[in-house]
Amino acid sequence: MSSVHVITPIVTEGFRAAALPAPDGCNVTVVKILQGPSSIESAVDEVLAAPGIVDAAIKAQADGADAIVIDCMLDPGLDAAREAVLIPVIGCGEAAMRAASTSFAVVTVLQRQERAFADLAAKYGLADMLSETLGIGIPVLALETDREIAIAATIEGSKRVVKRGATSIVFGCTGMLGFAHDVSLQLDGIKVIDPLPNAIIVAHDAVQNGQKTDKEIYPYPGPKLIAGFDEWRALNALMRGTKG
Repeated sequence: MSSVHVITPIVTEGFRAAALPAPDGCNVTVVKILQGPSSIESAVDEVLAAPGIVDAAIKAQADGADAIVIDCMLDPGLDAAREAVLIPVIGCGEAAMRAASTSFAVVTVLQRQERAFADLAAKYGLADMLSETLGIGIPVLALETDREIAIAATIEGSKRVVKRGATSIVFGCTGMLGFAHDVSLQLDGIKVIDPLPNAIIVAHDAVQNGQKTDKEIYPYPGPKLIAGFDEWRALNALMRGTKG
């Protein structure tokens, strides 16, 4: 049995209230951060979320988690979390883009994220596979409160990018959890990737294969004086070179 710990990097209560899908032999737990943004839609939001992500990752490893999933398609704090722990840390964005395997379009919440997804695709060596990013004009937190409208907009956006040449769809927000079934029914065989369940499977497989974070690529940070991070006790302890 693998233990996959999902870090939801926002402070909004109830955003991950329902149980998450898990492959056979996998126990999934979820935690949200305590200090940070209410949703992640910008680079500033990513920065605000990152300390809480790293802090939660350190705690998860100490508590016995076998792998971590960062519950956001923009992969906030991913490299930092990998530096902080030895267990695998899976970014939903990286895992989803790699799962596409063909020309893919990102259908996301807001068009302002177009640059961010272009940067991520380039970072992962997949820039040539990203055909476009299309925002449906619905913010993250409205994906649940206005679910029917959000699903309809996601279907319409997905149809548009397929007409322009995309051969698979990657949802650009983990808040679109559960949209894939309705979208797939309208796309006649086009591959649709729901990023959070996909990342959980990747994390479970990493545990089953005995993978660890490569510390030559992601070495632990050197201890140094930091200020203002008392609320993130595990991260604070890591940077000061003391036990959390």
